[in-house]
Amino acid sequence: MLHWHGDTFDLPHGTTRLAETAITPNQAFYGPKVLALQFHGEPRARLMERWLIGHSMELAAAGIALPKLRADTKALGSGLERAGVKLFGDWLDRAA
Repeated sequence: MLHWHGDTFDLPHGTTRLAETAITPNQAFYGPKVLALQFHGEPRARLMERWLIGHSMELAAAGIALPKLRADTKALGSGLERAGVKLFGDWLDRAA
């Protein structure tokens, strides 16, 4: 999944953490009738360049290299797409 946020939050009462990273402990959670994600599962590799251009100032200010993100998109983009489709498909199957 693509982590694109510098923000974080505490888990709401009655929810369960699903995903975490070392710097952002609450990446995803669920509870009764809710799935919350702090990461992006929806990006499509062919559209990532728009995100990179649209957020180039933010990325530069954070010291994130656009060439590295472009290389990662090329190398990992198709896997990200498959994982996102599976994530949302599995959740919708269980929510029905």
